[in-house]
Amino acid sequence: MGKFNVGDRARVLDRPGWPDGYKIAHWEGEIVEVKEDPAGYVIMKADKTGYRMAFPENELEKIRKRRSKKEQQ
Repeated sequence: MGKFNVGDRARVLDRPGWPDGYKIAHWEGEIVEVKEDPAGYVIMKADKTGYRMAFPENELEKIRKRRSKKEQQ
């Protein structure tokens, strides 16, 4: 079993050494699918764009879930 589950929040890790920097580093989103093939990959829906993007789990870090507006009150 991987380190992510559907519904987890994640942040894209930086990739040092990329020319002009890694543009999507630090983007955050929600894991919407955990892939079985290839194993170790997840699909993250980016908050910034709404796009679904595939990542190896080791290129993401798990972050705290957002509190809903209802929970914040």
